[in-house]
Amino acid sequence: MKHIKYLPIILITIAFSSFIVLPTIQAEAAAKVSSWDLVDSGKHLDYDGNSKYMSQVKFGAGLWNAYKKGVIRPDSVSVIQDIYCSDVSVNNNTNATTYGTGKLVFNKKNMDRLSANGKKMVASHELGHALRLAHNTSSDIMCEYNTTRITLSANDKASYNAAYKKY
Repeated sequence: MKHIKYLPIILITIAFSSFIVLPTIQAEAAAKVSSWDLVDSGKHLDYDGNSKYMSQVKFGAGLWNAYKKGVIRPDSVSVIQDIYCSDVSVNNNTNATTYGTGKLVFNKKNMDRLSANGKKMVASHELGHALRLAHNTSSDIMCEYNTTRITLSANDKASYNAAYKKY
């Protein structure tokens, strides 16, 4: 019974301590890179193609270039094309594939079913592979699975920073 008289003090102490803000620990972004890229010796990735998704490729180039200016650019007569974008129509679960040989191939059967943001995400994701980025978490453009994310995450940026050092 003697301890009951201290109960209000204990409860007030517990209530007050719940308002104390403890320092938060920020997790470091996870950089994931692959063993190859299509970036040329001048640190550029020049694209061209006849894909019906070229406007989405242009969007993806703008997204990555907003973070590192001028790396991805359209092909011109004064530069050599590093990646060519084209389309196929096949029955599989793949929306698009970027090959180390300089091809980015979109699968129209799957791409045409995606939302506008889904198409932008796929094009941005595939350009990420051309930049040497590997798959990362579900909150990233570089997620292995379909999302509608069209902004770069901390992981996407960390991966791009790590890849850029290897060009």
